[in-house]
Amino acid sequence: MKHLEFVDKIAKLGISLRSTNIENKVREIEIYRFLKTKKIVMKDFKLTWKEKEYGETEPIKAILAKAVDMDSWKHSWHTEMIPENYEKIKTIIQEKIINRATEIDELMSIYFQLHYEMSNE
Repeated sequence: MKHLEFVDKIAKLGISLRSTNIENKVREIEIYRFLKTKKIVMKDFKLTWKEKEYGETEPIKAILAKAVDMDSWKHSWHTEMIPENYEKIKTIIQEKIINRATEIDELMSIYFQLHYEMSNE
């Protein structure tokens, strides 16, 4: 799907799309690799590892992998859906909403980075 088709399709769903990247603003995206947390720095559509190690993959590959691999935990397997657990369920939902807002923010940055990379080919 073309970028403008994508923007139009989600606009029809009532979702506004805009980049959250601001000129000269530095964004750090955490990547979990080999039992370590690593950070990729995004600034003006330039990607760099905060602490690059020998043989490290390209930052674009790492953030794209993160974007497609998000989410896996299923709370319903571990929490019975009964009124006694509603407070716990409410907390889980609240945390998921907050996490999703953060993930959407990261996904938007990654999407616009990918769009930028593709437009420069």
